[in-house]
Amino acid sequence: MVDFECDDYHCDLCAMDFYDLIEKLISDIQLLEPKAVYLRYLLSKHLPQWDGEMLRSDIFNDLAGRYWDLPAYKKYMSDYCGGVDPFDRGAYNDLMWRISRGRAIVGL
Repeated sequence: MVDFECDDYHCDLCAMDFYDLIEKLISDIQLLEPKAVYLRYLLSKHLPQWDGEMLRSDIFNDLAGRYWDLPAYKKYMSDYCGGVDPFDRGAYNDLMWRISRGRAIVGL
């Protein structure tokens, strides 16, 4: 509950807090996902061949969900990301692809 009336100024402040929270959550996810993928890749090298291949083929499964269909996330992308999902940016996707194939190392 807020201790002020919701006028345009305070609504803008709440929206900024909301967007700051989304930024921090995205940052946390983008820090943890590469580590999870890297650990799966390392584990796959120590499993029997078939199991290792299966793990590598599903290496991205069960990571954080994507939020592009949620109205609040759509507004965040529209207002602060130029309409582009931060998880779909080329540099992040390239990093994840390289990690999943053992071509990049992630500090743990």
